Amino acid sequence: MMLLKFHYERGCKTFFKKHKNEQKIIKQLIDQAITKELATGMTKVKIAAMTRIEGKSIYEFRLNLKKAGSARVAFAVKDEQVLVLLITSNLQKDSFSHELETVLKGSHYAFNSN
Repeated sequence: MMLLKFHYERGCKTFFKKHKNEQKIIKQLIDQAITKELATGMTKVKIAAMTRIEGKSIYEFRLNLKKAGSARVAFAVKDEQVLVLLITSNLQKDSFSHELETVLKGSHYAFNSN
């Protein structure tokens, strides 16, 4: 099993601010869920946006985050790096997509080159 390195981008900030006390467990749950998806062939994820980061697709899935409730998580993967772009309690696909496009617009996300 590969060792993944997770980076939480600014699209996660609002969700973390809202759930300050659960930030550590939220990150653990997301890290575990993405690791599991990558290991099992990404069966529960969907393409989240047509935009790509360094040629890599952006995916999304729903996840129960215990006390923080259900959320949609958007992420991209390159080699052992995972960029978590957005965590939101906005579960409706249309409004989630709009929120993701807003986060992506004008942003220059990149994977670390090391």
